[in-house]
Amino acid sequence: MASNASDELIGTWVTGWAGARGYETRNEGRVHAALRHDTTEDWEYVIYGPSKEELAAVAETLKKHPNRRLTAFDASAENLVAIANEVGLQVTSDDEALMVTELAVHDVEVPLPADGFVFQIERDGTHAYVSLHPEDNQELVAASGHVSAVSGFAIFDRIITGADFRRQGLGTLIMRALASLAQEHDVDEGLLIASVDGQQLYASLGWTSLGKVVMFKG
Repeated sequence: MASNASDELIGTWVTGWAGARGYETRNEGRVHAALRHDTTEDWEYVIYGPSKEELAAVAETLKKHPNRRLTAFDASAENLVAIANEVGLQVTSDDEALMVTELAVHDVEVPLPADGFVFQIERDGTHAYVSLHPEDNQELVAASGHVSAVSGFAIFDRIITGADFRRQGLGTLIMRALASLAQEHDVDEGLLIASVDGQQLYASLGWTSLGKVVMFKG
């Protein structure tokens, strides 16, 4: 299993994440970029273990384009934030983590939905979308998530449980369903970015942290 993050691993994550969301991507040296047409309508830069020079270059670009953002991955958030502050970047979030799991430990079969719920599954090539709906109101989405298969990895994204449906195990069901769908492709490991709340859930499902994710604006 991947024991630490790397340029290549972050590139794989960007490909899966951007592919699931339909973002255009490009590379500028070690910096990956995705055009977030659905939110900021501008580019988000993504980099692993940036040097001070790389952060300074991105900071200059963010000054000229205030809607652009930077997502940086590193083993130590403290060191990353200290350098970023020196070059004029402001932290917008520093409590997320990049997590990994071996998919062999997860179910191959799609689980049964919880009582009173039904699954809807959509496949599009190497992407799959799973949602869970109350049987008596199938227009309502109780929980949902995406997975994309890229270079031997399954990239999990947008794992969401509706406010009225939390603490019922629905997030776990979505993760199990996505893991099973990912294994229809040649994948060995899962990757995702987890919020503080999500980190506890994923750890209980056998995921481990590869490092911190810090988001910046100019």
